[in-house]
Amino acid sequence: MKNSLIKIFALKNYILEENFFRPAWYSVFLNPYFINRMSLYREMCSFASGIGDKERVLDVGCGIKPYRHLFKTREYVGIDIAGGGHADDAKHTDVFYDGKTIPFEEQQFDALICTQVLEHTEDPEALLRECARVLKPHGQIFISMPFVYPEHEKPFDFRRFTRFEHKKLFEKNNFSSIRIKQTTGFWGTFGQILVVYLFEGITFRAPFLKGILSVLVFAPIQIIALALDGLFGKTGATMDYVVTAIKK
Repeated sequence: MKNSLIKIFALKNYILEENFFRPAWYSVFLNPYFINRMSLYREMCSFASGIGDKERVLDVGCGIKPYRHLFKTREYVGIDIAGGGHADDAKHTDVFYDGKTIPFEEQQFDALICTQVLEHTEDPEALLRECARVLKPHGQIFISMPFVYPEHEKPFDFRRFTRFEHKKLFEKNNFSSIRIKQTTGFWGTFGQILVVYLFEGITFRAPFLKGILSVLVFAPIQIIALALDGLFGKTGATMDYVVTAIKK
């Protein structure tokens, strides 16, 4: 009986994890953060496909390495800090580091990803400078950062950047071919923020409602929001900015 329960909980956690970071279309009925995660996942899929089978990829702030499977690379290295907003035993890191100095020599990696991390760092420009240092010339970088999103991983959420600040930081730190994309338009952002508010507010007080509300309330709101984003385009306030660039 005990082994059966362990397997059931393990399966549940696997399903939730898969549909949180790597959402399929039906995840909208399971994941109250579907719009946010789906939009980031699509951008990461595009980046991973574009770099092909590069030799070495570095994942800065890797967490559980949710995007590892997308990269056809000889070596995929994940680094993260100890502590912060997540438990250390839940992180799939190859190396823990101090959050300031990336523990590798110069020009070691062909590509680098850093997703939803800059808002949590003490000095984002210093981290970006370190990313440039460990990238090879013409190495490619992918960084994402929230723009319109509630405070999270408290008290380790420090900032939001406009597209102009992103551009300035990348230009200042030896990058070219800088592309800055919105992940959502106004309607996608509005729908996701509404669902997050309801999920983290109401269901915190009544956890048993999570499943019911996910199917009957959260999913319809997100589906309608995505449809409106498709109709009106990704204009207005975005949930996240995704920046891709090439080291000079």
